[in-house]
Amino acid sequence: MSTSSMRALARLGLVLALASQGVPRPAQAADTLGLEQVFADVLAHDPMIEAQGHETAAAAAKARRAGAFEAPMLELMVENVPTSGGFGMDPMTMRVVGLEQRVTVSGVRTLERRAAEAETRAQEAQRDDVRWQRLSLAWQAYADAYWAGQRAAAARDHRAIMDRMAAAAKARYESGRGRLEDMLRVESERARIEADAVTFEAEAVGARARLAELRGLGGDGTDVTLAEPVGALAPDSLAAWREVIDAHPRVRTQREREQSRRISAAAMRRMVWPDLTLRASYGFRGEVQGVPQDDMWSAGVGIMLPIGTGARQGAEAAAMTAMAEAARAEGRSEALALERELRGLRAEARAASRMASLLADTVAVADRRTLAAAWASYETARTDLAGVFDAAHALYAEELEVTRARQSEARALARLLAITARGELVGVRIATADATREGVR
Repeated sequence: MSTSSMRALARLGLVLALASQGVPRPAQAADTLGLEQVFADVLAHDPMIEAQGHETAAAAAKARRAGAFEAPMLELMVENVPTSGGFGMDPMTMRVVGLEQRVTVSGVRTLERRAAEAETRAQEAQRDDVRWQRLSLAWQAYADAYWAGQRAAAARDHRAIMDRMAAAAKARYESGRGRLEDMLRVESERARIEADAVTFEAEAVGARARLAELRGLGGDGTDVTLAEPVGALAPDSLAAWREVIDAHPRVRTQREREQSRRISAAAMRRMVWPDLTLRASYGFRGEVQGVPQDDMWSAGVGIMLPIGTGARQGAEAAAMTAMAEAARAEGRSEALALERELRGLRAEARAASRMASLLADTVAVADRRTLAAAWASYETARTDLAGVFDAAHALYAEELEVTRARQSEARALARLLAITARGELVGVRIATADATREGVR
C-alpha cells in the first residue's frame, strides 16, 4: 500500500473518530441507576423525610386527644365514722361510692378538636413540602454527578486527540518539517486537559456523595453507573399549570394554619360559657344496734362561674385572630413567591434546552467538520498545527458547553419539581407522588 493511501485511510479513521466525539452517552446496563429509582430511594430512606413522618404522626395523635372529655372521677370513701366506735355505732356512718364528671356545654371541645385537626393537616402539608424539596435536591445532585462525569469523559477524549496531535507534531519536528513551538503547545494543552479531567471527576464524586446522602445510603456512590437524567417541560397550555400554586404544600400549610387559629380564637371566646360538673354518690349503711338502716344517695350539679375570665379570654382570642391573619398574609406571600419562581424557572429550562440543542446539533457538528478539515490540511502540509489545535480546542469547549447547558436544564426542571409538586409537569414519574394531587403520600 502506498504512503498516500495509508495517509488517506488514516485521515478517514480520524474523521470517523472525530465524528463520534461529543457528549458521551453510556449504554444502559441492567444495574444502571435511573432517576425513578433515585426518587424511590429518597422517599423510602431519607432521614429528613422520616423525621417529618414522625412529626406528622405526633400531630395526629395530639388531634385525637384534643376535644376529649375529661376522665370521670370515682370516689371510694367512708363518712361519719365515730372516733369512739366502729361502723355500727352511728346511723349516719356510710360506705360511699361517688362519681363526678365535668361536662362542657359550650362546644369548646369540638372547636379544639377541629383546630387540632387543621393543625395536623398543616403538618401533613409541611411534610409533603419537605418530600418534594428532597426529591428536587436528589435530582439536582443526580444531574450534577452525571454531567460532571460527561465532562470528565469529554476531557479524556480530547486528551486522546491531543495525544495524536503530539505524536504528529513530534514526528514532523524530528523530520525537520515541523516547529518546536507546535510540539510544546500541544504538550501544554495535554497537561491542561488532564487537570480538567481531574477537576470534573472531583465534581462528580462530590455530587455522587450528595446523592448517596439523599438516598439514605451513605458512602460516595461511585460504585453505580448513572443513566442520563431525563425530563421535559410540559406545554404552557396544560391546565395543570394553573392549579399548582393553590395546591402547593407551602400554600396549603398556611391555609390550614389560618383555619386552625381562627377556630382556636372561636374556642377561646366560648370559654366564658360556664361548665357543668355532675356528681352522684351512693352510701351503704349497715345495722345500728341490730336495726337495719336505709342506704342513701346524693346527686348534684355544679356550675363554674367564669367571673373575671372574659377579659383574658377575649385578649387571647384577639391574639389568635391576629395570628390567623398573619398566616393568611404568609400564604399570600408564598403564592406570589411560587408564581415568580415558576415563571423564572420555566423560562430558564426552555432557554437551557434550546441552547443545548443548538450547540449539539449545529455548533458542535460544524466544529467537528472544521477539525477534520484542519487535520486533513495539516497532513497534506497546506497548514500548520495551530489551525488543528484551535479547531480541536473549539470543539472541546463546545462539548463542555453542551454538558453545562444540559445540566442547567436538569437543575431548572428539578427545582420546578419542588415548585409544582407535580412530576408530570417536568417529565418524570414518581409513582407514590403522582397518585395524588395533594402531595407525596
